[in-house]
Amino acid sequence: MSAQVIHLAVPMPEACYQRPPLRWITRRARRLERAFHCSRRIAIYEAALDYACFTGMHRDRLLQLITRESHHG
Repeated sequence: MSAQVIHLAVPMPEACYQRPPLRWITRRARRLERAFHCSRRIAIYEAALDYACFTGMHRDRLLQLITRESHHG
């Protein structure tokens, strides 16, 4: 039996997202803050990690996009 292998060029999940939706991150942070009674700072950090996991984006790349958007937006 010969195995056939199909090579596909699958784009990285990060390629689909030009910049992170800060609205999603802030909304998620508010919900985490209320649910777990944590500080705003921790909630935002956790929400950003959730977004990074969801999109498959590396955490450092996400932080670059967030800081760039906050300075230009």
